Amino acid sequence: MTLRDLQRHAVDGIKRHALRMSVASRRAQAHILTEYLWSEEGAETAALHRTSDAAPPAWVEKLVANQLADEQRHAALVRERLLALGAPIDRHPPRLVRAKLWWIERATARYMHAFAAGPAVVLLAIAAQLEGTAVRMFSRHLAVLEERRPSDPITTMLRTIVADEQRHAKSCATAVDRLVRDDERAALESLRETIARIDRSFGVTISVAFWSVIAIGVACDRLEAVRALLLAPSSTGSSVAARGAA
Repeated sequence: MTLRDLQRHAVDGIKRHALRMSVASRRAQAHILTEYLWSEEGAETAALHRTSDAAPPAWVEKLVANQLADEQRHAALVRERLLALGAPIDRHPPRLVRAKLWWIERATARYMHAFAAGPAVVLLAIAAQLEGTAVRMFSRHLAVLEERRPSDPITTMLRTIVADEQRHAKSCATAVDRLVRDDERAALESLRETIARIDRSFGVTISVAFWSVIAIGVACDRLEAVRALLLAPSSTGSSVAARGAA
C-alpha cells in the first residue's frame, strides 16, 4: 500500500467514524452542513468565477455558468437544512482550510502562463481537484445516512448534490484535457500533481480536526439532554405533590 493509499484510508476512516457519531446530534449535523456551505461557496466557486474572468472560449464560459448555477442551488439547499436545525450560518472557513487554499493558489501561480489557453487551464484544474474531493466528502456522508436515515431530508439533499458534483468533477477535468495541447501535457501532469499533493497533505490534519469538532458537538448535545432530564419535574414527584396538596 502506498503512502497515498494510507492517507486516503486514514481520512476515510476518521471521517466515517465522525459521521456515524453525528447522526443523532443537532450540533454535529450543523457543523457538517456548515462545512458543505463553505465547499459550495468557497474554493471551487472562486476558481470558477476566476475562470470566467480569464476570457476562456465560449464553451468553457457555458460550462462554468452552468456549474456556478448548480453551486448556488446547492448552497440554498444547505442553508435550508441549517435553518431547519436552528443553526447560525457561518460562512468563514477555518484556518486550516484557508491555509490549504492559499498554498494551492501560491504553488500554481507559476503555471498561469504555461499554457496557450491561458490561466483557465490552471483554474479549471484546481476546480476539478476540489470537486473530486467534494465528491468523496458528500458520497461518504451519503453512504452513512443511507444506512441509518435513508428518509432524512439531508439524505435526500445529498443524493442530488453528489450526482451534480460527480458531473462537475468530470466536466472540469475533460475541459482541461480539451484546452491543453499535446506539447503541454508534461506541464499539465506537473500542475495536477502539485494541486493533488497539497490537497492530500492537509487531509489527515483536517480530518482529525473535523472528528474533534464532531465529538465535542455530540458530547454537548448529550450533556444538554441529561441536564434537561435532571431539571424536568418527574411525574412521580408531581403526583406526590398533588396528593399532598389534596
